Amino acid sequence: MLRNILLINSIFFFLFLTSCEEFYNFEANKLNQENKVIIDKSQIETDPSKKLVMYNKILNNYKKIQKKYKKTKIAKIHRKEKIIKKIENEIANLTIVALKEQNKKKRDLEINNIKKEMNLANVEFKNSNITNTINHLLKATELSISQIGDTRTKARLENQIANIRINLKDNEKAFMNLKKSEDYTKQIFSDLPKKIKHLSHIYKMLNDLGKKNEIKEIQNTIYKIINDEITNNDNKAIALVEIIHANLLLNKIDYVKKDLNDAIKYAEKSNTYLSIAKVYYELENKNKMSQFLDKAKDTAKLKDQEFWIVRELINIALFENKIQLKKNSNLTLIEAKKNMPENPDERLVLELVHAFAKINNIEQANELVKLIKTKYEKAMAFAFIGKELAKNKNFKKMDQYLNKSKEMAPDLIVGNYEFSGLPGFSTKGRIFSSLSKTYALANNFDKSYELIGAIESDRFYKEAVSDVLIIQAKKDKKGAKELATKLINHGGKIVDTKLLGKIANAQAICGDFENSLISLNKMELGFDFSQTLINIANYFSPQQASPLI
Repeated sequence: MLRNILLINSIFFFLFLTSCEEFYNFEANKLNQENKVIIDKSQIETDPSKKLVMYNKILNNYKKIQKKYKKTKIAKIHRKEKIIKKIENEIANLTIVALKEQNKKKRDLEINNIKKEMNLANVEFKNSNITNTINHLLKATELSISQIGDTRTKARLENQIANIRINLKDNEKAFMNLKKSEDYTKQIFSDLPKKIKHLSHIYKMLNDLGKKNEIKEIQNTIYKIINDEITNNDNKAIALVEIIHANLLLNKIDYVKKDLNDAIKYAEKSNTYLSIAKVYYELENKNKMSQFLDKAKDTAKLKDQEFWIVRELINIALFENKIQLKKNSNLTLIEAKKNMPENPDERLVLELVHAFAKINNIEQANELVKLIKTKYEKAMAFAFIGKELAKNKNFKKMDQYLNKSKEMAPDLIVGNYEFSGLPGFSTKGRIFSSLSKTYALANNFDKSYELIGAIESDRFYKEAVSDVLIIQAKKDKKGAKELATKLINHGGKIVDTKLLGKIANAQAICGDFENSLISLNKMELGFDFSQTLINIANYFSPQQASPLI
């Protein structure tokens, strides 16, 4: 009896297992067939995002087979063929393709929206609605900023937009731009004094907007960074000078005095003492200014390398010249000359020549040129002297130096860049580029373009023609408009995004707004595009940009 019961149970158990196995095979085969159908459909699907959804469904089905029906024949075949791994690889590739496609669609949408805003700006301009014109340009700029990767650049552009909107009394939108700028600035983790500079711009404009709570918050952030995050004393002093400049503009003298005392305590380098002297100049405290100018000079002369002694004394001298301390400026440059090495680097001599020319001591500049042996640096020295003479409207003497420079310009490729892997540059191209800009400053545009036509280097041709075009737009609108049209029509590949930005700027200065927008439409998205939009908006802005920006 017991044997019969056991036999019957065994038969039932066997039948149960057999039926389970058949059920598992049936379900596994069902999922496998479903996958085949999906795979066939995926072969004709062109949208990578939809295809990705299909492959994720396929992967889930294969995983389900391995989890629930792993003993089935189909599951074993799948393991042998490593089919899950293959699908995962396909999904990884599809994810990249889908992401690129999504980014392309997003970019195309942004481009369309940017063009829409620019077209609306053009319509408003034709209707003489200048405020609306500016608002559409700024909206286009905001849309374009997302295409820029560098957070510092984004912060700077948002600050510029905010500044224009403050001028337009559009305070709420300006505030939104400042909040975006603050978010970008928080992502700056190196060069903390530069971070304080960005935050100081925001702090200044928040004061313009009267945002008391936000002013306090950003003020606390600034001092927290200075006190807790900046460990180098001289960098603390530099950072404090940045917030001092903002408070000077806001006439918050109590803050200025407190921070100035701290900056003096932390300052260690010549350039930092010079920055402090500049603050005292703004405060009209001539005694303190002189004291820190002397301290900057003394500290500069403590440098181990003559190169840095000379360069820092040049910086001090140029500031003295700027504030009309002509005699002091000359004496400081004479001191710099005395500290020149016995066999000076000719580039350093060139810097000193340029400095003497800037303070209008042409005699000393000429004396230094005699120390220069290479034709390239000597030609550049004459070009620098000619440029400063042009600024002083001494055109007869300017011509003499520019002719010397032109005659001496060697046609070489130079640059000691073999260790850094950077290319050399055309000496003739650089010199002729400099000469062409000087002739433009002297209103001799025929001579300027004659020299540009002789530049064979694409790099220096573009640099010269773009800079000269901007100068001409401010002095000879008709000539600049004609040149801009020629460049657009016949420039070919040489008219890249950067040059297009300069052309668009020049056209806007000339009042040729419609063609300016046409030039803009030919540019690629990026920093140059965004900055050009802001520059054009600034031409229409009722006030000039803040000195902080």
